[in-house]
Amino acid sequence: MELESPADAWYVWFGVALVSLAFVGVVASFPAEPPPDTAEAADAIDRVTASGYNATAEYEHNADRWYVANKTIVMRNDGGTTRASLSYARVVPVWADRGSDELRAVLQGESVAGQYQGEPSEFPPLTPKQEFREDVANASEFAEESVDDPTVPKWRVADGRLVVRHVRWGEYRATLVTA
Repeated sequence: MELESPADAWYVWFGVALVSLAFVGVVASFPAEPPPDTAEAADAIDRVTASGYNATAEYEHNADRWYVANKTIVMRNDGGTTRASLSYARVVPVWADRGSDELRAVLQGESVAGQYQGEPSEFPPLTPKQEFREDVANASEFAEESVDDPTVPKWRVADGRLVVRHVRWGEYRATLVTA
């Protein structure tokens, strides 16, 4: 009984071709990059939020898109979509195309009191602290509504750098974030 196949037999080459094709298919199905490390982004947000003082942190990431809703941050890229829960109070997403210019300036390092000392924009006029609280509430409410409303885009373009800032003005605290 002969156990060896001749190397020039057609069925040997056909079998090798099938195995090679299957191997190429498996390798081609792997993502081109790893999914974003959303847990590390959530840790950065939690560390800043837990601070009793004004604090800021930055985290470099590889996400193409992101959103924050309730107590969850979600990030995605070609490698997949990941989410992580936040341990502390809700964060307020600050987007370039939505919200107040004052909140964007505060997130970039400007003082809250300095941004909210201008002329009142409403009637009856709000105090600067009330105006700040209203801007934070509006941004938070819009983010919450965007999750369930199909007409509002919940995914935002990410620029590779998560910036989080916890601000305290009197007894009022807020954690602002952008990615």
